Amino acid sequence: MLAEMGFRLPAVRAAGSVAAEEVDAPAEVAAEHPVAPPAVARAPVAMPPLTAPVAAPAPRIAAPAGFAGLDAPALRDAVAGCRACGLCEQRRNAVYGNGALQQADWLIVTDPPDDADDAAGDALTGDAGRLLDRMLLAAGQSRVAGKNGEAPTAFVTPIIKCRPPRGRAPQPAELDACEAVLARQVELLRPRLVLALGLQAARRLTGLAEPLGKLRGHAHSWGGLPVVVTYHPAYLLRSPADKAGAWDDLCLARRTLTSS
Repeated sequence: MLAEMGFRLPAVRAAGSVAAEEVDAPAEVAAEHPVAPPAVARAPVAMPPLTAPVAAPAPRIAAPAGFAGLDAPALRDAVAGCRACGLCEQRRNAVYGNGALQQADWLIVTDPPDDADDAAGDALTGDAGRLLDRMLLAAGQSRVAGKNGEAPTAFVTPIIKCRPPRGRAPQPAELDACEAVLARQVELLRPRLVLALGLQAARRLTGLAEPLGKLRGHAHSWGGLPVVVTYHPAYLLRSPADKAGAWDDLCLARRTLTSS
């Protein structure tokens, strides 16, 4: 199975956890207040009348659309035109996802789209996508039709559908805006298990702010579904020694389905 993922046995190394993200925020600087000069008695001066406040311009971001009740094609179209948060202002394409058209055994939720996904309008393209396909095949799953016409069994979608600028972590309001889309995808696909790929997807689905290493190794729960956390394929391309750990996570996902 590991050979299908392109894994070569690594030398033994010390265990480590994924580095936590930087969360430093700029400090607030207190404003200085000059000391008022001594009061001098003088005749009262008539003040000009206050002008009416100028109304603020209407926000450019539309309120979140209602996704409830949409079928898959209509939901995809709604995501393509969504303006529920500020990410719509700079995206090239929203990324709905790809894979099983109806019921999916595995719903694979990834970190936000990268630049290649944003350009293609599709989830996990390029080398990272090819590695994911090998990982899924080794675990008995697929997001594409089989050679003999077998239907896809997995669906891949990012935790938010638009790429944040400069690859930054998504903000809470951006995650909230996409929550209804993901919930509707779950209703349509009726998955049996959720596989979270990467730190941002894992933290959102588990509700925990732990490093990825501490979120791996056991099943969580989200919306009544079991959640298993593993590495993002793009990370595995940079750190191939961790493919062995990713295989352990896929085996955990298979055992979780068997025992549920």
